Amino acid sequence: MIMPIATSSKRAAILAIAGRTFLRHGYANASMDGIVAEAGGSKSTLYRYFPSKAALFAAFVEEVGTVTRAAFATVDVEGKDAKAVLEETARAYLDLISTPSALAMTRLVMAEAGRFPEVGRIFYEHGIQRTERQIAAILKRLAERGDVPDRSGLARPGAAAQFRALCEAGPHEGCVWGLRETVSQEEIAKIAHQAATHFLRGWTGQA
Repeated sequence: MIMPIATSSKRAAILAIAGRTFLRHGYANASMDGIVAEAGGSKSTLYRYFPSKAALFAAFVEEVGTVTRAAFATVDVEGKDAKAVLEETARAYLDLISTPSALAMTRLVMAEAGRFPEVGRIFYEHGIQRTERQIAAILKRLAERGDVPDRSGLARPGAAAQFRALCEAGPHEGCVWGLRETVSQEEIAKIAHQAATHFLRGWTGQA
């Protein structure tokens, strides 16, 4: 069922305010009362859309995930060799996770998951696992083309997670830990090349 425009826009407004609140104050210090006060309307309206703070956080992570899905949708698998496709995939992923809001989200989850396991679970299920499924879909298409020495490697469990980890190593980790502010486009291109090279060598035998 499609929500009326007014209902849909109200939900989106609440979600935007909640997202800013989570990133600014953390999960523990974000209050439903504070979100209602900023969004306007009643507490019953908020709870009609989101029955708990965990549900609101899950919706926020899901909303962020739509940007990720859109980015991977632009990766062109046709007419390029496997290495070029993986480099493009890595660049798309690194562009996303290197933004200030994405870094803030990662730090939030790392800080709060110990006290609030639901935060880690929500982020893993709605963020990391969804991302890995999208990467796995790209790997599956490459495997079906058959232009790598060992196609079975691309479909093995853990392949997408390994590729994601290769992308995140290095400069991005420095940003997460506050050692640096950004990752340059030149660095992203270099990391993407290295990730694609090491992944293909390790998972398909392609030198």
